[in-house]
Amino acid sequence: MKNAFIIVTLLSLWQVNAQSITKNQAIEDLKFLRKNIIEYNPALSKYHPEFEGLSNQVIENTKNETVSILEHFTKISKICALANEGHFNIGHRNDNFYKEISDNTKISLPIQIKIIDSRLYIYGDFSNEQLLNRGDEIIAINGIPSKTILNKLLEVTPSDGNIKTYAFRKIENRFSSIFYYHIQQPDVFTIKTIDKDNKKKSTTLKALTTQDKIDNIKKYYPPEDIQKNEDESFYTLTLKSDHAYLKFPSFDYRKVNKYKVKSKKLYKRIFEELQNENVKHLIIDLRDNTGGRNEFADDIIPFIIQDDNNDPFLKKTISWNGKTKTYRLPKASKLLFQGSIYVLVNGKTFSAGSTLARYLKEYGNAICIGTETGTRYEGFAAGSSETMILPNSKISIDIPRYHIVFPKSIKQQTANRGLLPDYEIQLTIEDYSNKVDLHLDKAISLLK
Repeated sequence: MKNAFIIVTLLSLWQVNAQSITKNQAIEDLKFLRKNIIEYNPALSKYHPEFEGLSNQVIENTKNETVSILEHFTKISKICALANEGHFNIGHRNDNFYKEISDNTKISLPIQIKIIDSRLYIYGDFSNEQLLNRGDEIIAINGIPSKTILNKLLEVTPSDGNIKTYAFRKIENRFSSIFYYHIQQPDVFTIKTIDKDNKKKSTTLKALTTQDKIDNIKKYYPPEDIQKNEDESFYTLTLKSDHAYLKFPSFDYRKVNKYKVKSKKLYKRIFEELQNENVKHLIIDLRDNTGGRNEFADDIIPFIIQDDNNDPFLKKTISWNGKTKTYRLPKASKLLFQGSIYVLVNGKTFSAGSTLARYLKEYGNAICIGTETGTRYEGFAAGSSETMILPNSKISIDIPRYHIVFPKSIKQQTANRGLLPDYEIQLTIEDYSNKVDLHLDKAISLLK
């Protein structure tokens, strides 16, 4: 048995129906997609004014009279990625193009990876052969250099601006399936690796179905080392002798509905307890919080706002049809936290999760620890989405249609970047394997 820590993401793998469309049908789809992105994404002209020209190059590169659905899907993904927004959804479960791999007729790459410093590392081996070692760096797969693989996948992965941290995490989570969609669909993989002692090795693995991989995980990895994608609880508050630890795994609306949580009541309860316990140091963990309901970012401000702020402007939303709404900065609560705040973030701190991190930095003077967050610091497109169906391939696309604009920041003056931490934490493959928590360790060392 391997002592491993596996995040199960295999069920995100999909089956592609074998089909193709004509060149004219493909071009019609792509032009329809471009037109709708321009119409419904109000942030497009601000954050990527070159979109129209670059997307047109993708469309004009359609040469063959018959286009496979996989090639078409790659072009669709490239155009969505050119919008420089992470809130795109490409394809729905009920699309004809997509079918969940419950019948196990399609096979794909049986590994899990970690991306560290733009390099690919083996993290999980779900193959029958069990010949790969965790921590070995991938040099090439079927002769394709890992750098080429990563660059191709970045081209088809929607993310905000120039932020790679979020794109890397998305690629990690779905590496097997997106390799299938955008790189190759072979029956056998030859993986060249190099270990920490610079020893090179070539390993041949058979492609497997999702069910085969799940069976191998159960066979080769103990149950205690298999973790679900997300913490089941809505939040965790732990009181220590010298600090409090508050974790928010997600603000997803399904979780909000499940736990029947009201943001204002939740924060009042939390900060009342912190005040009663005379807590002086608060660590807020937003790692892997990909967002959800915006009020769980906005409604914390009265409890953390530290500075006198002459600017009453909190944020502005601009809809696809030009309607604007301005939000005022709320006043401080009687339960205002008076101590120091430390916020833990990473590339999967996204959307409302990233907005909360921004508020903690801007208004709570929080010390930020981790890696660049996944959402653009100065604003982004999100909120509700416009769902469109491509006329020929029938693939569904969700386009974000609200531009969320924040006031200019003195604390971080960047463009097309996420929140940049005060203390950057770069995990190694050994850190992942040993399950060390360098983010939390750093926060505790600072508060002491």
